[in-house]
Order: sequence, then C-alpha cells, then structure tokens
Amino acid sequence: MAPVDDDLKQQWQRVGDAVKDRRLALGWTQQEAADRSGVSLATWRLVESAGRERFQELTLRGLVRGLGWPVGAIERLRAGGAPPAVDELTEPAPNPNDADAGRAPRRRAFDYLQPEQSLPAGFARKYLDLTPEEQGMVQGFMEGLFARRGL
Repeated sequence: MAPVDDDLKQQWQRVGDAVKDRRLALGWTQQEAADRSGVSLATWRLVESAGRERFQELTLRGLVRGLGWPVGAIERLRAGGAPPAVDELTEPAPNPNDADAGRAPRRRAFDYLQPEQSLPAGFARKYLDLTPEEQGMVQGFMEGLFARRGL
C-alpha cells in the first residue's frame, strides 16, 4: 500500500510545484492566488505543498481558472505531463479584492450569506462552470440586489 501513497504524493507534488511556479511567474502572493481562484489560503497552501492525496473537483476547477490554465492541466500534470505551455494559457482570473479607481472592492457573489446560511446544493459548482463574462453578469446582478437591500 505504501507505493500507492508514494505515487499519489508524487502526482500531487508535480501539481503543487507547477502551481507554485505559475503563481510566482505571475508575481502573486499565495493569498492573491487563492483569492483569484476562489479557494481558501489554507487550501492553496495544501495544493502547493502536496498536503493532501485528493482535492475536491470544485477546488481544482478554481485553480485552473485562477491560473489561466486549460481544462485538463491538472490531470495531465498528475499523469506526469508537462505544465501548460505559454500558448495554452489564458488570462488569469482577476483579483476580486482589487479596487477600481475610487471604487470600493467588488463584493463576491456569495458575500451576502450569513455564517449560518449556505448556498443551495450545486450552486457554487454551477457558478464556476460559467465563463468569466457570465460570472460578471451574475456579479452585476448580485451587486444590484445588494444595493436594493442596502447591503
């Protein structure tokens, strides 16, 4: 059983190394990268350090989108493939905490929830399946709701 654990550790180490290399190439801190990917800082650190043997699909999709990697990049890395080449990369996700000139930082779509509340099952996963443009539309809708409710 130990060889399987070693193999999994090596797979995730390849992923973690590539994630860290991409983050550093973009000049981001771990916190910035986590924010852009929609994952917690603790989860980001676990990915970079290969601190788990598996991660949720939602987490992996957030990483791919945040880093501007193509779909399937993590699976390719785990299988021993190379990190995405420059011509495969897309624009990384924007930092949701960046403020436009004179404007307060945008609220994230789910910031309105109180700690005792949660999203309907599958909503976050469906949100991450949207294109950046579609996510922007959802964001605009949520900001309109916030404004009407005085939040």
